[in-house]
Amino acid sequence: MWEEQSHRECSPEKDAYGLDKYKCNLANLHRPTQPDQPTGTDPRTVTITTRQAATLIAQGSGITRQPPGPKVVISMAFIVYTNPAVRYQTTTILGTAIEVEFTPVSYTWNWGDGTTTTTTDPGAPYPNQTVTHRYQHTAT
Repeated sequence: MWEEQSHRECSPEKDAYGLDKYKCNLANLHRPTQPDQPTGTDPRTVTITTRQAATLIAQGSGITRQPPGPKVVISMAFIVYTNPAVRYQTTTILGTAIEVEFTPVSYTWNWGDGTTTTTTDPGAPYPNQTVTHRYQHTAT
């Protein structure tokens, strides 16, 4: 069993894309003096908070855009979507290898024109698109 300590040493920051990221001191996560003993050969479940795992960056599925390419047609809806599959990543915390499951619960689409859209929908390709954006003018 792991014990959670104060998060006073975690500070939210923004990454290059304006998304929240956290820098945390993982020294706040420590073993109790008498840890629970695992039973049998089953793997042990270790529960940590999102702040404790915040230094992990999930490998994304990428974004597909329609029409493809670096240019956008102003008069058309710009379609985006991503794969909503659960991602798994293995890391080590205090000498214990753990597998972290990343399950998307929301998506924030930063359109690069000062606007964003947050949704629980990963989007879909044409003709069933669900996440679109219309640019009002060309980039300067």
